[in-house]
Amino acid sequence: MRITLNTVKSMGLPLNWLIATNGTKFAGEAVQYAARLSALTIKKPKITILVVAETEDKKENAFAIIEMAKLLFREFSDPTIQSTSLVKVGDAGKTIVDTANELNCDQILIGGGDFAWDVTKDKKNAVSNYIISNYDGVITISK
Repeated sequence: MRITLNTVKSMGLPLNWLIATNGTKFAGEAVQYAARLSALTIKKPKITILVVAETEDKKENAFAIIEMAKLLFREFSDPTIQSTSLVKVGDAGKTIVDTANELNCDQILIGGGDFAWDVTKDKKNAVSNYIISNYDGVITISK
């Protein structure tokens, strides 16, 4: 059997990844995990690294986080894999899901320091819980 991109897509393997980071320990582990995983894949995924700033005045810090994430990704990934980076302003969970949908991503990789294993009313605002509740694709949470 000849495996083509369409075959891989039909097998459900993610090929368009969004890595969301905020510079925390868990987010850094998600970047590193995504880098190592992408290096092992036969068909190299498209990689977008996203940082969401809460407000316009916090964008400068978000750009610094992007640079750190790109360095971390390059350190642990296959050197032939290029990544794209984005900084957006807004609510983190909603912006991550909206961006993944806009870019037709089939996987979101995030750090999960706030992930509580149960999506309940009192924990619904946690970023990872929001993504789990609102994203229709593969979600990888590094904790």
